[in-house]
Amino acid sequence: MPPSRSPPNNNISLLLEAAAAAPMLSDDLPWPELGNVSRGATRGNQGQKGALGPPDQEGRCILQLRVQPGVLVVRLNRQSSDWYRILDGEVTRALKLTKTYWRKARRRQDYDPRADQDHIELHEWLQQLKDKTMSHLELLMQKGDIQGPPYNMPDGIELTFLRKFIERHNAGIPHNPRLRDGDASEWPTAVKEDESATPEASESDGGAGGSNHQMQMATEAPPSLPSRTAEMATHARVMPTPPTPSSASGDWLLQEAQSSRQALLDSRAKLARAQQDSQDAFQTYTHTLERERIARQEVHTAEQRRDDASR
Repeated sequence: MPPSRSPPNNNISLLLEAAAAAPMLSDDLPWPELGNVSRGATRGNQGQKGALGPPDQEGRCILQLRVQPGVLVVRLNRQSSDWYRILDGEVTRALKLTKTYWRKARRRQDYDPRADQDHIELHEWLQQLKDKTMSHLELLMQKGDIQGPPYNMPDGIELTFLRKFIERHNAGIPHNPRLRDGDASEWPTAVKEDESATPEASESDGGAGGSNHQMQMATEAPPSLPSRTAEMATHARVMPTPPTPSSASGDWLLQEAQSSRQALLDSRAKLARAQQDSQDAFQTYTHTLERERIARQEVHTAEQRRDDASR
């Protein structure tokens, strides 16, 4: 008798589930310091993918996991619904603020390249966190932790990797580690991001209108910010400049620091691209598993129909 063999699909599933579950132990995503990247990198036509419906009487929301509406949906529990709604709102807010930075860069008015770069990285980080959330939910559905269809997320399941994001969001702490580890005076993005809460000026506005709007923003603190943000805004405008080295050794050290920083940014950009490729491959795998499940169900239905006809 030949030795029994386990189906290869089970081994592949176990390996991919273990590989996909490993990064879920982390309660946060690495920060994508992308360097000088071009603005406007998108996820393509997402359609209804990632769209969150209104809450029901229990506070649960329906989340769309496919581009076409209704193809694959999951009913989140109340906590996950609240957390995902906050994350989705931050992604939308970051997308609106991208237009603000683009307009300032085009007009060359009150433009801060460092803050613009920080925002590009923040937008990418929020998008990656949103993609990770949807991939993790699909993994829970594949493993059977979320039973379905229809897929209803039990109350006992928590998206633990979103906890740090929610805590920083509620406390008004920047998600950027460089700003979070530095002094409070290095948090200009907390003030600049709230410009998207006000109506954006049209592209045909003159320079005087823009300057009046900026003067109004400088004199009024947004009501949604904490009380200490107004003090941070005054300090954020005066950034300390590093001393200029005068000796030859100082110049060499400065060049070496810039070169090493650029090498670090390039390597982190490669890592971010590799992570995105891995995530795309995992999503392709989950889509294939879904098609296999549907095909197996069709075979089972056809066999039952044949057996019923032969009786």
